[in-house]
Amino acid sequence: MEKISKPSINRIARRAGVKSVSEDCFDTIRNLIGMELNTIIKTVLIVNQTKTVMVKDVYDALHLLNYNTAQSTELNTGSSHK
Repeated sequence: MEKISKPSINRIARRAGVKSVSEDCFDTIRNLIGMELNTIIKTVLIVNQTKTVMVKDVYDALHLLNYNTAQSTELNTGSSHK
């Protein structure tokens, strides 16, 4: 996970409301991202019924791992239909 840049981690942290990230946190954050991504991918492979991983497999795996996610088709597009 050393490919995840410091600016990328800072952008993620900012979206989460973090004001600043100390220098010694970057390697820890990279390791945590790698461990969590490994767990998600293993779950996707368990959910997957074919040799091709589809978007639905990823959402199903995230749901099994209790991630609160919405598929783009479920998001409000901003128009109000009554």
